[in-house]
Amino acid sequence: MSIKGYHREKFAAAVSNLVGLGDIRVRVEHAFVSLVTVNPKQMVGETAEKYQSLYAKVTSRQEEFQGEGTIRSTMRHMTDEDVSDVAEEIREIHNQLLREFSAA
Repeated sequence: MSIKGYHREKFAAAVSNLVGLGDIRVRVEHAFVSLVTVNPKQMVGETAEKYQSLYAKVTSRQEEFQGEGTIRSTMRHMTDEDVSDVAEEIREIHNQLLREFSAA
């Protein structure tokens, strides 16, 4: 599998975590667990920039409790609208990866 195929697979798993019942923060956190092995340095162009920016946004706070992690700490301090925007950005990156694949 190519690295682009790997990224498409990881973002598809992330998007599938966004769908369903439960708190949006938990779903977005699980989506990022799916993306933990995605290295934005292996991505190209606008997609890489979007993911780097998104990852920086979601890991911007230090953990406040031992073992909490930066993603959970950051999510806890975001508004519902901000978390929803993060979910939308994950979906947009996924769709961009699909468009790039279709154009190839």
